[in-house]
Amino acid sequence: MNLVERLNQGPVLCAEGYLFAMERRGYLQAGAYVPEVVLEHPEVVTQLHREFIRAGSDVVQAFTYYGHREKLRLIGKEELLEPLQKNALKIAKDAANEFPELDLMIAGNVANKTFIVLLINSLILIAKRCLLNK
Repeated sequence: MNLVERLNQGPVLCAEGYLFAMERRGYLQAGAYVPEVVLEHPEVVTQLHREFIRAGSDVVQAFTYYGHREKLRLIGKEELLEPLQKNALKIAKDAANEFPELDLMIAGNVANKTFIVLLINSLILIAKRCLLNK
């Protein structure tokens, strides 16, 4: 069943707060907040997924927040982008598969104001170039 079908049946809960939960547990430090924990301590991320699932989340959100090229470049670890993203998604999928009776969905994100602003500015430039070429 897809997200729209699930929403048509009623509320869909998506627990989040991975970043601050990992910070409180000592796996991230204030500042960069890049989720390297998915590479360094995947078992900890899996456990947090289990806790959120048991708390009632319908969606297992891959811990990809702030795991984008720009953020990784700032800390000199841009080469971790692909392994970080892939491992985060695998951890989320594996955790969801531990609860087959729940029909869980998997999601991820890379939300960041700086990243979004850069993306929007790039799209504006592309649109302007397209208009000028007509």
